[in-house]
Amino acid sequence: MSTVTHAGALPEFRERQGKAKRVAGNLLPCESWKPYRFLMGNMLKRLSVTSLAAVAIFAATTVTNASAASGGASCSTTGATGSLTFTNWSDNYVDISGWVKDTSADGHHVAIQLISSDGSDSNREWTWRHEYDGNGSTLSFTTHASTTGNWLRYVGVHVAVMEGDTIVRTCSDWA
Repeated sequence: MSTVTHAGALPEFRERQGKAKRVAGNLLPCESWKPYRFLMGNMLKRLSVTSLAAVAIFAATTVTNASAASGGASCSTTGATGSLTFTNWSDNYVDISGWVKDTSADGHHVAIQLISSDGSDSNREWTWRHEYDGNGSTLSFTTHASTTGNWLRYVGVHVAVMEGDTIVRTCSDWA
């Protein structure tokens, strides 16, 4: 029989058929490698359970984020600027926080409006919110919108300078 030496292996271990085994590059007698196999087997089980738990948490987080989207839309035109922020957004429901500001002493008031679409060629225009207090004033609000028929699949904002019910200037943006 020959002596097998390896970095980290003890020279007195002799490789005999069935009596010694190479583990992690080291030659170990059979009495030494059985506990190693037992411990490594348990570690692999623990790693498998931990990995499975991590995948489950990641999958749950991904599903939650996909089903409750968020976004925003804003625009400015001469005399008005405004923005809408969308949370808990799905095809049929959205929470909204928004504001519109009058930026010009021009004698007109400003307004903001939610616009939405189901993806077809037509848009739905929601109720206008008006700010009548003049240059430098801001209207802030929170609300929600709900509908059927996927009319909130795409959402956006109209900001307008108005005279009465007539739009003088407008801009729009989609989230």
